[in-house]
Amino acid sequence: MDTKEVLLAQMDACLENTWFVSLSQSIQGLTAEDADWKPSDEVNSIREIVNHLIFYNERHLNRFKNVPSDKKQVESTFLNKDGLTWHDARERMTRGIENWRIEIQNADRKKVEEQAEVIAHLTIHITYHTGQIIFLRKLQGSWNTEDGVKG
Repeated sequence: MDTKEVLLAQMDACLENTWFVSLSQSIQGLTAEDADWKPSDEVNSIREIVNHLIFYNERHLNRFKNVPSDKKQVESTFLNKDGLTWHDARERMTRGIENWRIEIQNADRKKVEEQAEVIAHLTIHITYHTGQIIFLRKLQGSWNTEDGVKG
């Protein structure tokens, strides 16, 4: 596998279970109430984590596409600054990862090589927060172990 293929595989793993549970699977079936739940004020909710992922995924995708970002980091990236419903937040996050995949697929290998470290860190960032989401779901009792990786 070359760098481009590895990065595409990493993006795919954010959307579909592989060796670990994907981000898509980690939020599957969550209600808005579940997404807003927090064990304490010192912990981000699942919705807040999703807002954070949307912010950084879009910010870095714009940079990759050489599109100026109109989003400035003000206050917290965990806030729902766009007033998205839970359904819309899930869709926007998933669409953002799919858009990343398309951009990587269509980019020339030189550009992918130049941006490989950023893209790799982005996918690690997504999987880190996926683990947090699963942990929160386990704490709240909304995680079904059947949704985990079998293997």
